[in-house]
Amino acid sequence: MARIPNGILGEFVGTAGPVSGYMRMGTNFVRSRRLRSNRPMTPKRLAQQQKIKVCNEFTKSFSGSGFFNTTFPLPNGTATGYNKATSALLKRAITGTYPDTTIAWPMVLISEGGMPSPANAAASVDSNGNVVFAWSNNAGTGTAKDTDKAVLVAYCNSLKQAVYIISDSSRADGMGVLNTQFLQGNTIETWMGFVSADGKDAADSVYTGSVVL
Repeated sequence: MARIPNGILGEFVGTAGPVSGYMRMGTNFVRSRRLRSNRPMTPKRLAQQQKIKVCNEFTKSFSGSGFFNTTFPLPNGTATGYNKATSALLKRAITGTYPDTTIAWPMVLISEGGMPSPANAAASVDSNGNVVFAWSNNAGTGTAKDTDKAVLVAYCNSLKQAVYIISDSSRADGMGVLNTQFLQGNTIETWMGFVSADGKDAADSVYTGSVVL
């Protein structure tokens, strides 16, 4: 069933007969309704579906937050930050042969842009079960500035749950803490990156390792 919330000349959302409508970044799109096929799935298609499934298990833990819109800045174009993050994951980090498809954690990007990446970044666990990120201040290299904000991320694969913040810690601070106490007892993957203070640019993130809380 379709909805036309603003009358006959308004947006068309849903399915009616052979067409369907949807909203994307504030724009209404209408397309032919997709029909199910009874043809058997080819090995290539099965492998691609498995890659997308594995990818979505990771990215959906960030969905609805707008996080990737900040960490994958979009000066132009219609792709969302979430779509850019998903695309980067599919291109870079999906490994293995169907059906044993997995994510190569060191290849994952949780931020992307033209700024210099964190230098000498590492993650450790403090006595309270939080992840402590440390890095060297490389402000002055390229477009890197003291005021760049740290992006801190942890992901628990066994729980399919992510913890993430745009931290108050800056590139100049050299350290930031991510509250992960509720994940104690689990192994987590960690990354950090930077976004500019004005939110217009970001740095390619770096993998800071796997830690046990």
